[in-house]
Amino acid sequence: MAATHRSSNRKRPTGPTTVNRAIASTRTSGELTAARVFAAVTLLSIILSCDSLLLPPTGFPEDGPNPRSTPMGTIEHLFRAYEDKRIDLFTELLPKNGTYRFFISPDYSDAYAATHSTDAIIAQIEDKQYNYVKPGRYYYWGHESELAKHRRLFSMADAIEFNERPIVDERDFRYRVDENNDTTHVEVRTTAGELCIAFRDTLYCTQKEGQTQVFLLEREADRKTGDKLWVIKDWFDLNSI
Repeated sequence: MAATHRSSNRKRPTGPTTVNRAIASTRTSGELTAARVFAAVTLLSIILSCDSLLLPPTGFPEDGPNPRSTPMGTIEHLFRAYEDKRIDLFTELLPKNGTYRFFISPDYSDAYAATHSTDAIIAQIEDKQYNYVKPGRYYYWGHESELAKHRRLFSMADAIEFNERPIVDERDFRYRVDENNDTTHVEVRTTAGELCIAFRDTLYCTQKEGQTQVFLLEREADRKTGDKLWVIKDWFDLNSI
């Protein structure tokens, strides 16, 4: 776990409340925009205009099964990537074919479109396409944009830590199978939790209530071992104001 940054200043964002929404504001140094999973617009607007400390990586133990061999382990891998600020760990979670998509909460879609009109991509989500995602039009960005946003976040935050881990209940997992009854995809929902990001002498934390993320995981063959491991194909930020 990354070192904890303690501060006398503890702020909660007043706009979008997740890091992924906050990351949406990282296109330029002083941008303030609404949108994205786990921290705040305020945080990233400050971070992008300053230098900061880099913490050393710790990584996963090399022995034992790969955490991405199970859906639950894959979500733990994501949490670890944030806490250790490891872009290499985060990159492992995205499909190698570049099909990853991050979908913005409908509550912030208008604000995102207004500030990102040139690259705002819209997808129509159909009824029953997902178990935990309502049908409608969602703005999203893809693989390269996601990596760029996380590189900025991980390199400029002094520390990232979950004060409370999001709730992940395996009983809520929804599985998709092929004609051979082999599992191909898993839909995972997380709720609640509190993530804090330290920057200089201030700690920015997400609100605990209203936090909902939905992940569609799919299997992908590891290029080194050939093992089938889980990656995140779609990530929905469904937080509400």
